[in-house]
Amino acid sequence: MLVSMPAQLPLSCSCGHVRGEAKLVGRELRLACHCADCQAFTHFLDRPDELLDAYGATEVVQLPPARIEITQGAEQLACMRLSPIGLMRWYTSCCDTPVANTMTNPGVPFTGLMLAFAGPNVDASTRDQLLGPIRARVNGPARQRDPDAPPVTVAKFPLGTILRSIQVLAGGWFRNEHTPSPFFDGTTGAPRATPRVLSEDEREKLRERVLTWA
Repeated sequence: MLVSMPAQLPLSCSCGHVRGEAKLVGRELRLACHCADCQAFTHFLDRPDELLDAYGATEVVQLPPARIEITQGAEQLACMRLSPIGLMRWYTSCCDTPVANTMTNPGVPFTGLMLAFAGPNVDASTRDQLLGPIRARVNGPARQRDPDAPPVTVAKFPLGTILRSIQVLAGGWFRNEHTPSPFFDGTTGAPRATPRVLSEDEREKLRERVLTWA
């Protein structure tokens, strides 16, 4: 069941150099994203087999950045963008663990926290207890990696999910939860790591890897 009072979700990269916690208040939105860009990001990190689920999706939790704190290893944060207009995709330089997606504007209280950053010490049952089930699978289609896995329904972006996402974002605006942010300097608004923007050639090579990966 989704938490009804504040709870802490421990955060950790795969090697343990970067740690933190996310404050959960019961207003989070848990999704599984099947889009080609999220898949390309896992290939950029050279970890698609570990990071994508049985259907080729990345699990993310939408919440405001002010409820995420990096308590150790913040200097290991790195950032990339698939294109000059793409999301800012944060990861750890120590072990290439995906951390979160953010907008380029630090004033927008949006973070797509990667559940892979919940760390190896947080099992699936604990995540479900804290976050509830996946609300929707979006931006399909699914890529069935495990023939024994039950089929799933993937929508482009259901109306109910859109409304819930807007609700989370609006709540962040109302509470000024765009700051403090682990990803942007609170005074200048500059990203805490300089984003690496992929060239068109680099991006196309990742796309090819996505298409041929199984």
